[in-house]
Amino acid sequence: MFAALVLAAATIATPAPMTLAQAIDFASTHNQQVLAAKAQWVEAGASLARDRSAQLPNVQALAQNTMTRQTVINTGQFNQINQPYFSQNTAQVQASQSLFNFGNELVANQARHSYDAAAQNLRLVKEQMVINVETAFYGYVQNLQLADLARSDLAYQQTLYEISDASYRAGRVAGIDRLKAQVQRTSSEESLASAIADAEDSRENLAQTIGADVGQQFAVPASIPVPKVATVDQKALDAIAAAHRPDLAIARDDLSNAVLANGLVDAPNRPIVSLQGAVGNQAIPTNIGQNIQPPPPAGFGCNAPYCLPTHFYSIGINSQLTLPLIDWGTLRSAHNGAKATIVSQTAAFQAAERQAVIDVDQALRRVKVDDQNLTLAVQNASVAKQTAQIAQLQYKVGLGSQLDVTSAEQTYLQAAKQLLAAQVGFVLSADKLKLATGTLVD
Repeated sequence: MFAALVLAAATIATPAPMTLAQAIDFASTHNQQVLAAKAQWVEAGASLARDRSAQLPNVQALAQNTMTRQTVINTGQFNQINQPYFSQNTAQVQASQSLFNFGNELVANQARHSYDAAAQNLRLVKEQMVINVETAFYGYVQNLQLADLARSDLAYQQTLYEISDASYRAGRVAGIDRLKAQVQRTSSEESLASAIADAEDSRENLAQTIGADVGQQFAVPASIPVPKVATVDQKALDAIAAAHRPDLAIARDDLSNAVLANGLVDAPNRPIVSLQGAVGNQAIPTNIGQNIQPPPPAGFGCNAPYCLPTHFYSIGINSQLTLPLIDWGTLRSAHNGAKATIVSQTAAFQAAERQAVIDVDQALRRVKVDDQNLTLAVQNASVAKQTAQIAQLQYKVGLGSQLDVTSAEQTYLQAAKQLLAAQVGFVLSADKLKLATGTLVD
């Protein structure tokens, strides 16, 4: 019973292996860069809500109590009260509305562009996160397959050693051949140990990339998939990139904010019109307490403070216009600075447009090259494997030298490694083409 409980607890504590899609989903909520970009986006949303509220009606409740004590003879602010004790209670609902405020409007527009830029930055960070996770994941897959390849090579070298040992015992080869085969087998053992360590290192790096525990395991495919890339015209891809790339949207929002900043220079000198209103109740208990009179008979009116109405309302409109007669060149300097920023942001936006075209061109070219390299690598690996197998058989029957069979095996290992690199390169280049067009993440 105890052993079963321990086994069950261990099963619960061990996280299930993640596929590539699950690793990407996990990273979208745990990756440090993604979380930082999301925090900036949320903060930009809070700033947008605050700046927009300046253009909307502001309604609030106010409860206020004032209590003072003073000498009867007083020339200060309560001289009109002329009493030692004074208290006043006010309860009201007050509202205000900005009818026209050019500065508030520009600030709200800037906040909206900043919010849009933060949202696009979050999308950009997610796209880069996807590429990083895929690179780490397929790097792990590649290292695992390199470890399998090292095991296959060790088995191959073990067979060669057994053949050379049998040939030496039979007197067909010299002892040096057996020693060379032994050295090759030992070298293969060392390569296998290094390959296993590299695979474990890449697994830990992948776990760190997605923000998972260092012991997280991953479900790797038996073979690296070959993506299907549709043939698309480059001009069509350029148009897609212009409409979807987040860095272009960020540059466009930065340019818009620069233009709005130039308008903000003159905003304080534009008319400001606002509307205020309030309704509530106000009573002065000290006045009532010092002037207590009996209630008058019905129909004879009442002049006592407790009989007077205590409710009130107020409404008003306020307009303001400021014209600087002498500003000592501050407005001109501010406009010069704002216009310089506009020129800079315009250049940045144009550079982003050119970079998008370059990225699409290079990504499309790389996909075509990697597709071709993958086809050639498959052919080379197949031929090299057959050559190594034939060389092993020839060596076994005495028709080939140890140098020939060792060279054939090294050629196969090199071709197999190139095939793995070509497979990973083609998978990543296909997604980098999506990254270049801004369609990797929805």
